[in-house]
Amino acid sequence: MMNTFILLVISILFVFGCTTTQEKEISKQTEVIQAFFIANNNIYAVGDLNSYQFSSSKSEDVRNFINFLNSKDMKAFKEARIDRIEKNSEDNKIKALIFIELDSKKLAKKEIESLFNKRDVYKSSQGNPDLLFEISHGELVKLQNKDEILIKGKLSKPLKTNFIEYKKSTSFDYEGTTDGASMALVWGGVAILMIPLAIITLPFQAVDSLTK
Repeated sequence: MMNTFILLVISILFVFGCTTTQEKEISKQTEVIQAFFIANNNIYAVGDLNSYQFSSSKSEDVRNFINFLNSKDMKAFKEARIDRIEKNSEDNKIKALIFIELDSKKLAKKEIESLFNKRDVYKSSQGNPDLLFEISHGELVKLQNKDEILIKGKLSKPLKTNFIEYKKSTSFDYEGTTDGASMALVWGGVAILMIPLAIITLPFQAVDSLTK
C-alpha cells in the first residue's frame, strides 16, 4: 500500500515537472500609437486600433517606468520605440515592451557608465543607452475625449508597433479551457474614461501645452 502511494506521488510530481507553458499567437495586427501620456499616475497610449491604460496601482513595473519618465535621465531623451503590445486572450490583460533611447551627448560620462551597468540596458546603433521597459497588467479602455486628446497631444512621430493576441498553452492542463472562458467573462468589459487635459503630461516629446 505504501509503495503504491509513493508511486502515485512520484507520478504526480513527474506530470507537474513535465508541464510547460507557452504563449501561442492567435492574431497579429499593425498598431500605430498616436498619443502617449501620463495622467493620475497611469500610463495611457492611444492607438489606431485601441486605447490602453497601465495603472501604477496594479503594477510595480508601471510605477518604475513612470518614475523613470519623471527622472532627470529624461533630459537626454532621444527616441521611444514600442517593440510590441500583447493581449492575453484568457484574461484580456495587456503588456507592452518599450525602448527608450537616450542621447549620450546630453549625459555625463558617469551617468552613461551607470546606465550601462543596469539590467535591460542595451547599446543602440549609435552607441547610446537603449533602455528596455516591460509594463504589464494593462487593459483596453475607451476615451470619451479621444479626439480632443489627439488634437492637443498627438505625437509628431507616431509609434508603429504590433498588437499581438495570444493564449497560453499548457501541457497536461485539462481545466485550462474552462478557466479561460470564465475569466474572459469577468474581464470582458471595457472601461469608458474621460481624461481631463489639464492633468496630462507628455513625456516623449515637446508638443503644444495642453493647458493653453
